[in-house]
Amino acid sequence: MKLTTTARHFEAEPGLLEHTEERLLRLKRYFDHILNVDVIMSVEKFRHIAEINVHVNGHDFNAKEESEDMYTSIDNTAKSLERQIKRFKAKLKSSHQKSKKHMKEHIPREIVIKSDSVGSASGIELLENIDRELVMLNVEEAILSMNKVSEDFLLFNNTESGRLNFVYKRSDGHYGVIDISE
Repeated sequence: MKLTTTARHFEAEPGLLEHTEERLLRLKRYFDHILNVDVIMSVEKFRHIAEINVHVNGHDFNAKEESEDMYTSIDNTAKSLERQIKRFKAKLKSSHQKSKKHMKEHIPREIVIKSDSVGSASGIELLENIDRELVMLNVEEAILSMNKVSEDFLLFNNTESGRLNFVYKRSDGHYGVIDISE
């Protein structure tokens, strides 16, 4: 998370900057991949105004509060952002629940892989039963879901593109996404 702080018409003390950073680190509970956060603090006579802009993959959240104290302004702005993000996540979750009801695609129940081995006379046959529902997720939610069930891969329908995607954990600890075209 890249944090940019701007102080207008006053000199921001280190304690205020630390307090701001602590309050904004709480937002990581809701989104793991916060790209950057812009904090603009300004003083106009007796009004202390705090404005925070949070940029997450494809979404921006903005809040602006004013009070007689900059610490209070920062706290109120952070609370306002938390409410916005909670509302957004609830909206996402309810839309996924609705789409999940309408979508009844399944991964095939049986996968049979046959190959002839050079060293043996008979082929190797692997039979595995898989019964999972194909869900609508975005890439970030798919990674969270995959980590929650301790899997190394997940097949899902991408809500952003409407296409079948395959997300997997790479050996270096990062994640890869394969967009499967029909």
